[in-house]
Amino acid sequence: MKRILVSTLTLLAFLFLGYSCAEEEVETPDDLVFHSLVAEKDTIAPGESTTIKASATGSSLEFFWDATLGDIIGSGSEITYVASPCAVGTNEISCKVTNGNQWETKSIEITVYE
Repeated sequence: MKRILVSTLTLLAFLFLGYSCAEEEVETPDDLVFHSLVAEKDTIAPGESTTIKASATGSSLEFFWDATLGDIIGSGSEITYVASPCAVGTNEISCKVTNGNQWETKSIEITVYE
C-alpha cells in the first residue's frame, strides 16, 4: 500500500512539474483595423513637404513607410513626405501596419509638379 502511495505521489509530482514549466503561449489578438491614410496636401513642388497620417486601431501596432521617390521623415503613425528635385510626377507613399499577427497596407499618391 505504501509503495502504491509513493508511486502515485511521484507521478503527480512529475505531472505538476511538467505542467508548471510549460511555456505559456501569448496570443496576439486579431484586432488590427487600418482606417485611413491621409495627406495634408496631395500636390506639392520639389523641396516642399506634406504630413501624412495613418489612422489604425489595435494592439502593439507598428508602422512601416515607403515612397517611390522622395524622402520620408519620421516614424510611427505620422510622417512627413519631402519631395526631392527628381520626384516630379506622381509618387506613391505606402504604409504597412502590423500588430505582429496581422498586417494591412494602404497607399496614397502625391503629385510633385515643376
